[in-house]
Amino acid sequence: MTEELTLMKVKQKIFWADYLNEQYKFKNFNTRKHGVTINDDFLSVLANNQFLTAQHFVFFQQMFSYYYGEFQVLSLDCHVFTEFIPDVTNSILPNMMVTQYQYDSTRDSFQTFEQSYQQEQQQTQQTQNKGDSVFSKISNIFKTINPLQFIRKSQPPQNLDQQDNFSNQFNIGQQDQNSQQNELLQKYKFEVKNITYIKKDPKEPSQVIAKGQIKINNVILLENEKGKYQFNKLNIQIENLKAKYKFSSQIQKNIFSLFKYTYIPINLQNNHWLCAIVEFSENQIQYLDSNFAKQDNVVEGLEKMLNYKGEQTQWQIIEGSPKQENSFDCGIFCLMALYQLYKTGNFIQPNQYKQQDIKSFRKQLLHLAVIESQSDINQKLLSIILDFKHQN
Repeated sequence: MTEELTLMKVKQKIFWADYLNEQYKFKNFNTRKHGVTINDDFLSVLANNQFLTAQHFVFFQQMFSYYYGEFQVLSLDCHVFTEFIPDVTNSILPNMMVTQYQYDSTRDSFQTFEQSYQQEQQQTQQTQNKGDSVFSKISNIFKTINPLQFIRKSQPPQNLDQQDNFSNQFNIGQQDQNSQQNELLQKYKFEVKNITYIKKDPKEPSQVIAKGQIKINNVILLENEKGKYQFNKLNIQIENLKAKYKFSSQIQKNIFSLFKYTYIPINLQNNHWLCAIVEFSENQIQYLDSNFAKQDNVVEGLEKMLNYKGEQTQWQIIEGSPKQENSFDCGIFCLMALYQLYKTGNFIQPNQYKQQDIKSFRKQLLHLAVIESQSDINQKLLSIILDFKHQN
């Protein structure tokens, strides 16, 4: 009763409303915690039975680790497995590169359009540079998120079906062009996407002031060093873990052996979540997929990752996940598995929770996100919130 009263006091000190019934109050809600921005978009995914994003996993994984401690469970970032075995997951965030662009209108009319666009930006008090065109703004964004800057120095591969009316933005000698193209084609798979921007006269909507188009090369698969496994990515992640937990960089032990459990969330093709719980000391992997049967290539990837130091460990695969009864709660089932792992310190049992429990858990994750993003609570309050059972 005392803890419930404390929870009431916490709600009194923060902005609190029931998002499910008063969503309109969260239109301008924007806080940041555990490295994630919590806003209306973040909350609406939980409220509207949508597929969880990586940001939801980051937030709740960091939160559980904060309240339950870091050294019982090594909770891996949801990108670790994805980057290690991209041939299976194929959900690496795309590295977009603006390679070409065209003007469908004349340069003078497009300059007129740019001036009109800048005036609109000033009127709405948005702080953007006057000299930036629409295309340079988009290009700068892509340059910021693209880690493969060196590709910009190379001519785009010939199989991109280039059009003559695109102006090439690469400066490269003809002598080096073919060799660099061949090198790129061997390392990367490319997909062509087009973005068209149309500006209409606000006074006469039928009249187009200017129209521009950007052609983007979307690198959807990074180079595989050893078949489908990206061991250099895994090594980087392991070094990051050593730094995070202040382990010596010279440590010889397998880092997974330093924790009782390792929790590994896995996103398959950006449309399904599953997870694995590893007990290193017992050579056991619990494979938890709330919707589908075990996939051998995922198990193979897990074994390769856990034996990264070259061990010949024979892993025992344990199945038997609680099952979902819809098409959208796979991520919630994975977060419930992590929560129960922290609470009980044991593998998940096949009937440990059911769909009705997951329905309540999703609602309580929503309420918890509102509270936690504004105020620290404690482990007992966390359990009170998440263990609450809704009747329907």
